[in-house]
Amino acid sequence: MPTGKKRSLSLDDRSPSSKRVQTRSHQDLLPPTPDDLRSITESTSPSHSSYTEAKGRVPAGPANPGVVRNRDRGVLSRIPSDSDVLDTFTKLRKDGNLSDEEALLKFIATYDVPLSTLSQISAARLPASFSNIKYNEIAAYVWLDPSAGGTDIRPLETFRSRIPKDLFWSICTDVDNAILQYGRMDSHDNEEARSRFIASLFSKIVCLFGSTVVNKPEGLLDSEYTKRGRIEHHFYALNSVSIIFFEVKKVVVVGKGKLDVIAQVLAECAACDYANSKVQHWVPILAILCDGEKFDFLVYDSGSKSVYSSDTVTGLVDRAGRPNLLVLSLKETTEYIFDFFLMGFTNGLRSFGNKSNLAAARSKSKKRASTDKWMDALTKAEHAHLLLRQAAVLAGEEKLGEAEEIAARGIYELMESVSLVPRKTEGRILESCWDGKECVERALKGL
Repeated sequence: MPTGKKRSLSLDDRSPSSKRVQTRSHQDLLPPTPDDLRSITESTSPSHSSYTEAKGRVPAGPANPGVVRNRDRGVLSRIPSDSDVLDTFTKLRKDGNLSDEEALLKFIATYDVPLSTLSQISAARLPASFSNIKYNEIAAYVWLDPSAGGTDIRPLETFRSRIPKDLFWSICTDVDNAILQYGRMDSHDNEEARSRFIASLFSKIVCLFGSTVVNKPEGLLDSEYTKRGRIEHHFYALNSVSIIFFEVKKVVVVGKGKLDVIAQVLAECAACDYANSKVQHWVPILAILCDGEKFDFLVYDSGSKSVYSSDTVTGLVDRAGRPNLLVLSLKETTEYIFDFFLMGFTNGLRSFGNKSNLAAARSKSKKRASTDKWMDALTKAEHAHLLLRQAAVLAGEEKLGEAEEIAARGIYELMESVSLVPRKTEGRILESCWDGKECVERALKGL
C-alpha cells in the first residue's frame, strides 16, 4: 500500500484579497470567456509540455485510461428458475464457510443476477454489511494478496484542476453557510451534520456538469448491508456509477483500522462495477475516502484487475483565528476533487460513445448520429480537462493571471461539452421563469 505521506498545504493561491459585498447571480459565478483568450499552445511554457498532446487531452492514467476495457468475469451462472435467491446465497455461504460479506461478493462474482433482485433482499433476510467487512476477507476478490497488508495496491498520482476565483468564491459561500448551520468541523457530533457540511465542498462542482452527473446519497442496492456505519454519495455520470464519495469518522482512517476502511470502499466499488455491468457500461470506479481533514483517492479497475490508491492528501485545515488556512486548504481540496469529477465525466462519455458504436455494429447500420455527438462531447471534455490541469500548474508557478484565463476557457469548454451530450438534461427550473431582476410577484404576474 502506498505510504501515507501527507501533502503539504499549498500556498499557490496567495493573491490579494478584496471585500465583496455585491450579490452575485448564477451567471456571475461562471468566469468570463473573452474572445482574446490565448490558446493553450501559446500560453504553454516548456515546463508544461507534458500536458500538451496532439490529441488535446491529458496523458492517460489509472483514473482516466482513455479506453473502454472489457471485464474478464468469465461465464456467470444463472440461478435455476426453481431455486430461491436466498437459498442459493445461503448454500454458497455454508459451502465456503464464508461471512455474509464474503458470500455476497462471491455471489455477484458467480451468478448473473439482475440488480433489482438483489435490491429486493431486505437486511432482515440478508444481514451482510460492507461496514463489517475486513481487508483479509475482500482482498482476494479484488485481485490483492490478503497477506500483503495493502503493499500490493498500486500507487496513484493525484492532480489538481484549476477552479476559477469566482467559482471558488461561490464554494466558499456554500462552506460558510454550512458552518453557520452545522458549526465548525470539530463541533460535528453526528454523521449527518458532517455529511451535510462536506456536501458543501462539492455541490457547486457537481452543478458544473448540469444533470449529467447526479448525486445519489444512498446505499447502491437500496439495502442496509451497503450503508451501515458511514455516509456515501454515489455520483452517476450519465447513468453509470463513476465516483463514490465515502465519509467516515476521523478515528477510523488512522492506525490498524485503515485497511478495513479501504476494504469497505473496495467492496462498494465491486458492487458499483457489478451495477454498471448490468447496463453494459464499463468505467473505472473512482472513490474518495475522507474524514474532512484527510482525503484518499482510489481507483478500482475491473478491466485490468487493478486497484490504485493515492498518498493521503491533506484536507481542510480549520484552526480558530486562522481563516486563511481554511480558505487555502479548501482551494487545494476542491481542486483535487474537481479533477476526479472531470475524469469520471469523461470516462462516462467514452463508455456511452463506445456503447453507441457497438449498437451500430450489431445492427449492421451506418454510424449512428448519436455516436458523433458523444464523441464531440468527449473531445470537448478532454480538452477542458487539459486546460484546467494546465491552469493549476500555472497557478503553482504564481502565474495567476494566466491561470485564471486558461481556467475560464476550460470551464467554458466543459459547459460546451455538457450541452453536446445527446441526452435530455434538466435545466435550472426556477431560473427559467424568474431572473431575479424584479420582485417575483411582479415578474410572474399573470402567468
